[in-house]
Amino acid sequence: MKKEYGQLLTAALSILFGLFALIRFIPDANLAIGFVSLTFGVLAIIWAARARSSLSAGTTLREYTTYFLISLICIVLYSLWDTILVLSNLSGVYLIPKYILVTIAYLVFVFTSYKILKMGKIFGFSDQVVSMGFDSKKKGNKAKVAKKNVSKKVVKKVSKKKVSKKIKKRKK
Repeated sequence: MKKEYGQLLTAALSILFGLFALIRFIPDANLAIGFVSLTFGVLAIIWAARARSSLSAGTTLREYTTYFLISLICIVLYSLWDTILVLSNLSGVYLIPKYILVTIAYLVFVFTSYKILKMGKIFGFSDQVVSMGFDSKKKGNKAKVAKKNVSKKVVKKVSKKKVSKKIKKRKK
């Protein structure tokens, strides 16, 4: 446990000294922020790629990690393009790729959010939440229950079918 704290402290100090060096040696704040965001973006891509490769093929989590990785790549490319624009003082037509990249990232987020919503409706526990007494009106819980009119039997049947299909895919 003490070893982990030492590693965290070392990492935090390294980041602080790195940020200080960037700000000290790069007088333009836009460039310093651009380089910092690129550094963190590349690190996030590396970690997401490692996480994706450690997940089992065909799983939903790996699929969502792929979407997350695509969004991360678009955002890092956006930051890279923006930093290049600042370095070379370009504008006009050269701004279009920047906006295309951020639009693609948002579209992937929207698509993934829809898939998560769909999965939540299939595997959701809204009926169980109501039956346990965690209704937003009774307990002051701010979360609203999405599916009050769906019977538990329908949810269980759909869930069992989806789970059994996934288990069969994994066995193959």
